[in-house]
Amino acid sequence: MQCQTLVNLQWQEIDLLPLLDRISTIERQIREAREGNTALLQISQRIDKQKHLVEQADKDLREAKVAHDSVLKQIKDSTQKLESLLQDASRVSLTPHQIKGLDERFIKQSDVVRLESLDKVTTAVERGLNTEISEIKDEITDCEKEIEARFADFKRQWPMDAGDMDTSLASAPDFFAKLVRLETDGLPAYEQRFFELLQNQSHQNLAALSTYLNDARKAILERMDLVNDSLGQVPFNQSANQRTYLHIDASDRQLVDVKEFKQEIHQALSHAWTEDREFAEARFLALRRLVDRLASQDPEQKRWRETVLDVRQHVEFIGREIDESGVEVEIYRSGAGKSGGQRQKLATTCLAAALRYQLGGNDHGVPMYAPVVLDEAFDKADNEFTALAMNIFTNFGFQMVVATPLKSVMTLEPFIGGACFVDISDRRVSGVLLIEYDGDRQRLKLPEHAREEASVEAS
Repeated sequence: MQCQTLVNLQWQEIDLLPLLDRISTIERQIREAREGNTALLQISQRIDKQKHLVEQADKDLREAKVAHDSVLKQIKDSTQKLESLLQDASRVSLTPHQIKGLDERFIKQSDVVRLESLDKVTTAVERGLNTEISEIKDEITDCEKEIEARFADFKRQWPMDAGDMDTSLASAPDFFAKLVRLETDGLPAYEQRFFELLQNQSHQNLAALSTYLNDARKAILERMDLVNDSLGQVPFNQSANQRTYLHIDASDRQLVDVKEFKQEIHQALSHAWTEDREFAEARFLALRRLVDRLASQDPEQKRWRETVLDVRQHVEFIGREIDESGVEVEIYRSGAGKSGGQRQKLATTCLAAALRYQLGGNDHGVPMYAPVVLDEAFDKADNEFTALAMNIFTNFGFQMVVATPLKSVMTLEPFIGGACFVDISDRRVSGVLLIEYDGDRQRLKLPEHAREEASVEAS
């Protein structure tokens, strides 16, 4: 069929040159006609313009249709996503307060939240929420620590009231219940009573403490007068040309702790009767600190308490050796730099004086407990020192019970009222022989040969 068609085809049917020439001639004629006719030219221009508008409108229509289809697709996808989110079992309904808060946070991120910016804005809001949550958790932790610290302070300051409550946050209901009781127990009604007790009791107790310290110091000085009276009756050193006596002076040590303690008591007593409530509160706090310090079991505070309350530590004793005319010969602050005999004599004298001080009665009479037992007494001492020591103890009012070798018997005879001889055989069997004493002659009734043997042994 194609070959038949080709056979029947004539040349003029496929010859294009005559047709192109004809088209070119017609177009030239039309152009010449338009250019020669103003009306036709205007119509042609309007036709071209309208054709361009139609083409642009057709293009815009196609683009709008594409955008419309895209929006419809986005609406469909978003609707499906929204329905999927609404059906999520983990979704929690928000309260009005939460909705309001989230709206405010989203608005701060963007005035208009669009679907394409929703993820970015949501991420920013979540980041802000996490930061605030972390800060709030830190604040909660700090508050918990502060509350527990207050619980610990209460338990430390008022252990009896705290009882067995611990300082953890779990005990907060117990602490708050105690607070409610304190607030509803009518404590203001006892305020006046508190100030009255603060004025009266604290003043009386502080005055009693101050009086005790002063009286104790005064008692030391008075009893040292008694000791010095006794020391003045017995020569400390005696020679052919001079006789001296030991006199003990007591002076304040000026301890810083004691000075500050007395100042605190004096300041508290000087404002005891004030009506100023604020000053009274401050005074009460100062008194409480002082009482807590006195009651503390801390080793350092115990040392401080013993220092300020033991009046014996507030004074120091200095020995002065003076002659019969009152001229100072020597000062003894200790035994340093003295010979063995001098130190022995000073120690014995101070020992007798200390015993007299400790055991002396209030009536300045003889000691309340008089017997003094000396074992191995004066074993290595000479007769002069033995007599001096016995004179010191006797003049202080003590009753001497002396265990001594036979060589010291002759020296001790004037100071004793009786004696016995003790003998031990084989360190197992002991016996005692009573020796009679001649009170008129102040000597033992010994056989002459025994007295001669004792004299030879002593020499």
